[in-house]
Amino acid sequence: MSRQRSARPLPPGVERRRRLRQERRRDRLIQLWRLLLFSGGAMALAWLLLSMGWTLRSPEQLRVNGSERISSEAVTQAAGLRFPMPLLSLDPKALERTLLRELPVQSAAVHRRLLPPALDVELEDRRPMAAARRVSPGGLEKGMVDRNGQWMPQTVASRGDQPETSILVTGWTARQRPMIARLFERRDALGSPLQRISIAPDGAISIQTAALGRVDLGADPNLLDQQVVSMAQLSRSLPSHLRQKAGTSIDLSDPAKPELQLRAGKTPASES
Repeated sequence: MSRQRSARPLPPGVERRRRLRQERRRDRLIQLWRLLLFSGGAMALAWLLLSMGWTLRSPEQLRVNGSERISSEAVTQAAGLRFPMPLLSLDPKALERTLLRELPVQSAAVHRRLLPPALDVELEDRRPMAAARRVSPGGLEKGMVDRNGQWMPQTVASRGDQPETSILVTGWTARQRPMIARLFERRDALGSPLQRISIAPDGAISIQTAALGRVDLGADPNLLDQQVVSMAQLSRSLPSHLRQKAGTSIDLSDPAKPELQLRAGKTPASES
């Protein structure tokens, strides 16, 4: 009797639900296989692109724009690039910092290009304004400064042009960089050519011009505009026999009261 009961066909509704469950299981298995197949294909394609497609194989794929003096070979050497190398392994920001440190440029922008694979480097040249010296832990160091007063090591500056001026900056410090930049900017208003900028260990600045010789400015940047006006006036009015006389200098630390420094003492420049 039990065998006869087990051999009975299932009711139509139960049989239909059973078939639906089987079909859903089969569909899920098909979808899973499709997902695995597509994922594997995508991973294989990504690996192929990374290993063969998005690769820098030579310096010809390095495109340097904006600089008239720096070649792709110079960028390759400064950045320490080794070919071939995966394009996506490069950190543009880190590469920009390296180029700013190693090359005579004042700005650098690096962008990765995927199609076709290339590295675009946009540079803006730093042009040396004056020769410079500073005291470093290793002793006296020679270099150059740009128009912003920024120090350029001799190894970096030598890759570019000669300084735009014959000005010499001695005792350069980062603290007085803004003052140096302002003196460069105002040099045509001094009344005669600027020849030298000297920075003392305490930060006091003195300059030398063709007409006045040594002029002590002090360390207050807020007085520079007044000091420039005073130097222009003195360049026109100071008697020629007092200009650049041995052992003399002009103290403009108080531009309202310029003083002619003599070996024996001080004499107001306005009374000379």
